Amino acid sequence: MPECRVKECKNFTRYKNTRQIYCIMHLARVRRHGYPELKKGAYQALERLPHEFVDDFIRKNCGTMLDKEIAKALREKDYKGSTLWTVKYRRRNLGIKKYLYGEIKKHKAWIRAQAIKKYGKVCELCNYNLTIDTHHITPKHQGGQHEIDNLMVVCPNCHALITREFLKLNARSKIPKARKELLKLTKSWIALLYDKVR
Repeated sequence: MPECRVKECKNFTRYKNTRQIYCIMHLARVRRHGYPELKKGAYQALERLPHEFVDDFIRKNCGTMLDKEIAKALREKDYKGSTLWTVKYRRRNLGIKKYLYGEIKKHKAWIRAQAIKKYGKVCELCNYNLTIDTHHITPKHQGGQHEIDNLMVVCPNCHALITREFLKLNARSKIPKARKELLKLTKSWIALLYDKVR
C-alpha cells in the first residue's frame, strides 16, 4: 500500500492502485481548506488526540465497550478532546464497523426472527397475520430476558391490550386462557357498539 506524502503521517492511501498521494484524513483537509496541515487558528478536536495511542485503544476496546464508554475512559486518561463524536469519527476512519452496540442490535433481531420462526407468522391470540409484533411475556423492567421462551408473537392490537392490562398474561401456558378472555372482550365490545347503533 502506498504511504501518505505527509512526513509525520504513517497512514496509507486507501487503495493499492490509487492516484491519491494523501491518506483519508489529509485528503479531507486538502479538500476542506487546500493544504494537508491543520487549519491555522481552528479548533480541531477530532485530530488533536494522539493517533497511535487512541487508535490502538479503540481497536482493543470496541468489541467490549460502547463509543461513549471509550470516550469516558480516554477522558480519564487525560485525553480531554475525546467525546462520543470524536471516538465515532476515529472508529469509522479505522474501518471498524462491527462493535458492541451493533452486535447487540443484531442479536436482538436474530432472537426476534427465531421466535417468529418457532411460533409462526400469525398472532397467537387472534390469528391476525398482516402485521405482527413480539411481546415480552415477563417485561424487561421486571427482569424478563430477551429470549425465545419469553417472547410471543402478537398483532399490534393484542399487544396494546396486553400492555394496557386488558389481558393478563404472565406465562406461555396461559395463552389459551388469554384467547378466551379476548373472545369475551370482543363480544362485549360488539354488544356495546350494537346497542349504540340501535
